[in-house]
Amino acid sequence: MERLKMVLREMNKKALLFCMLMASLSCFAQSQDSFTGYGDIPIKTPDSLLQKLELAGGFKEKMLAAQPLLTFHTDHGTTDSVIFYAQQLISDLGKSTFASRDRLTYQATLSHTLAKAYQDKGLHEEALRFYLEGARIAESLGNNAAVNDNRLGIANVYFARNEQKKAIAAYNELLATSGDEQLKHIVYKQLSAIYLDRKELGPAQQYAEKALAFFRESRQVKNELQTKLTLGIIAELNQHTEEAFSIYNEVKNSAQQQQFFDIYISAGQRLGDLLIAKKDYENAKGLLSMVYTNTIQWNDLKAQLKVLNSLRNLYAVTGDYKNAYALMTQYMGVSREVLDMQNKKEINELEIKYQTAQKEKEILNKENELNHQETVKYSLLIGFLAILLPVIGLLYMYYQKLQAQSRLNATMEEMNQQKITALLKDKELALLKASVSGQEQERKRIATELHDSIGGNLAAIKLQLSNPASANGLKELIQQVDDTYHQVRDLSHDLIPQKFSNTGFTELIAGYLRQFDVPGSARISFQAYPPEEIDLIGTTLKVEIYKIMQELITNAQKHSQATKVEIQLTQIDGMLKLLFEDNGKGFSTATTRQGIGFQNIQERLKLFGGTLSIDSFPSKGTVIDIEIPLKPASYEA
Repeated sequence: MERLKMVLREMNKKALLFCMLMASLSCFAQSQDSFTGYGDIPIKTPDSLLQKLELAGGFKEKMLAAQPLLTFHTDHGTTDSVIFYAQQLISDLGKSTFASRDRLTYQATLSHTLAKAYQDKGLHEEALRFYLEGARIAESLGNNAAVNDNRLGIANVYFARNEQKKAIAAYNELLATSGDEQLKHIVYKQLSAIYLDRKELGPAQQYAEKALAFFRESRQVKNELQTKLTLGIIAELNQHTEEAFSIYNEVKNSAQQQQFFDIYISAGQRLGDLLIAKKDYENAKGLLSMVYTNTIQWNDLKAQLKVLNSLRNLYAVTGDYKNAYALMTQYMGVSREVLDMQNKKEINELEIKYQTAQKEKEILNKENELNHQETVKYSLLIGFLAILLPVIGLLYMYYQKLQAQSRLNATMEEMNQQKITALLKDKELALLKASVSGQEQERKRIATELHDSIGGNLAAIKLQLSNPASANGLKELIQQVDDTYHQVRDLSHDLIPQKFSNTGFTELIAGYLRQFDVPGSARISFQAYPPEEIDLIGTTLKVEIYKIMQELITNAQKHSQATKVEIQLTQIDGMLKLLFEDNGKGFSTATTRQGIGFQNIQERLKLFGGTLSIDSFPSKGTVIDIEIPLKPASYEA
């Protein structure tokens, strides 16, 4: 079954690849502008490098022959080849009979190479595992340069995982402890990217310009292009559209010429987004389709996610909702594929081991320092021993007092936590009671209205019908029936709010979401495909969807710490689909118990035969997919 799913997924990718190629060719045929891309993987490993590796005898010769080969594929962004050769060398190293120090030296080098390749591929957990392993080995060898290279990689992974505070602290520590100019300017490049991500454009531009000047002078083409790309994004955010367009185009063309495929994809994707903003949809569609084709050819999952998101937005803006939904489905599939390749448990264990080793090393250094001081001052300490003994006794008593105070504080904190838990439970019970009480009062009010007003009118009508000889006769009877009709109508309006009848449903949701458009709050985007059909669904279903959306927004605001929320409401093939996605801190669906909010949502969906799917992972955000089958009775007349 699992193999069948993999085959189907591969077939979907190939079909989408063909459609993208046709779309790009069609767009460029109709446009005066043109963009170049790769029809196939334009990388051919030089025969001389392969021959050297094949002719190498022992492991040392293989390692020397593999270094230029690994450098070649690293520079050109073909990370799969780097991973393949590095893993092959690690396997050969395990079979060798080197001395311990030589083995560790090679292992440290290969761990760093493999970590950087995994990082470029977007597999951050695997990258962190090998960076930590490389740092541990380099420290045991006393190789400070290698230690700093791995610490830089660890900081880069923190940045990639959106742990910006940890990343900035790690970068600043490197600047404070390292005298390597190359390392410093790489850190400047990374800091510019972090401040750009935080929308602090002033510091981002300062760091980028420092790094760019150094890379130009030292002729480091790839680093120079990466820094230019950052400056292009800064120009775009500063509304300097033409400057940004020029930088992106220059970087894309240079990256293509130098065969830096990762930079080419990033620049092409940014250029496509800029074309969308300029409403040049045909050129945007052609360029993004071509770039997406290349990302599939090179199996770059991280780049696929970015380009898929741009293409999805493009089709949504142009009203092609069916293709937009298909691209969203593909986007979710690639996201799951990336998450499946992570193995967080092993990474956390290695990180703990590394931190423990660091602490043990600090303790050992302090103990050595104390021993040294004791040796130097031994003769002096003997003379003051009689004075020190009472002091030591006092310190011991003080330590015991601190221990007792610490235990007391822990006990008090536990008691306070128990009190808080009890108060929260009492509050939940009070809310439930208030809800039940409110429902009971509403029932009593409706019963009173039915009994006193409508019931009285019906009794009067009955009396009139039983006495046809009444003076007023039919006219008074019609008046009483009319009064009863208006009372029933007013009562029904009380049960279902008029805003669901008098206002378009999609506009009602959009108006509700605009309430959250305030500084410091998550940026919420909402799209409905197609809005005119969604407005036709029944009032009962509208009320439940509205309440479900309120619950999801409340959860995101309270718990996710997200900066961006995307909501899509789609009616397609007899199904109503609600897709809710945020970039918050996420959670583990396997270990986190569902709260009252999600339980309420599931109860509401049961009324309509709907389903709820939650896809989340720590530090990766949350995707919630809701599907409700639409029956003929679900639509309003």
